[in-house]
Amino acid sequence: MVVMGVDLRTSSNLASTVAVLNFQSEVVGVESAHTDDDLTELAEARCPSIIAIGTPLGLPAGNCCLESSCECRAVNRDHKGRQSELELSRIGISCFPTSKGSIVRKLIYRGIEVAARLRNAGFEVIEVYPHATKVVLFGDNVPPKKKAGSLQYMRDRLPGLVGGLDARVVKLDWQACDALVNAYTGLLHHRNETEWVGNDAEGLVAIPRLVPLASAADD
Repeated sequence: MVVMGVDLRTSSNLASTVAVLNFQSEVVGVESAHTDDDLTELAEARCPSIIAIGTPLGLPAGNCCLESSCECRAVNRDHKGRQSELELSRIGISCFPTSKGSIVRKLIYRGIEVAARLRNAGFEVIEVYPHATKVVLFGDNVPPKKKAGSLQYMRDRLPGLVGGLDARVVKLDWQACDALVNAYTGLLHHRNETEWVGNDAEGLVAIPRLVPLASAADD
């Protein structure tokens, strides 16, 4: 049994990276997929219990799109983006809001389409946010991607989460790192070690549980 993590790219001209972990948190494969057909075929070949995609998979309630030229408007005018993004901000996890004119709107559209396609094929698909997972697991000092040494930071820490990376860790790029983080979040979700932020209407995001269940019960 395996889980799959996807670092999706905006265009099928660029390779999306897919990481597959078994239930012992050992890497089964890190693969590439260009088209939506490629992603579906890879899922059908691997038969994952969960597919965790690190891209927004829903729009703010009231929006039919994210185009500035469209007259659709979000129901909640008090904040930009979705409820999940507001909740993440409240606990100190930065994120870009899913809002009108977003520079990543085409990626969001693709994420929504890919998730619908995979769900229609019978797979459980969850939305995850790799930066949130990193902050919860590694602390507030996770360096930004563009900062010098940030990739090595991830290469140093991923082997503590995922087995079988030692021989390939020096070759991991950012897409592979995030795909592995997404897959690991999917594994935590399978273990009931995540919690949801957001709402059903706009899409729920799974993040590692902030308070372990045992500790929560003790309180």
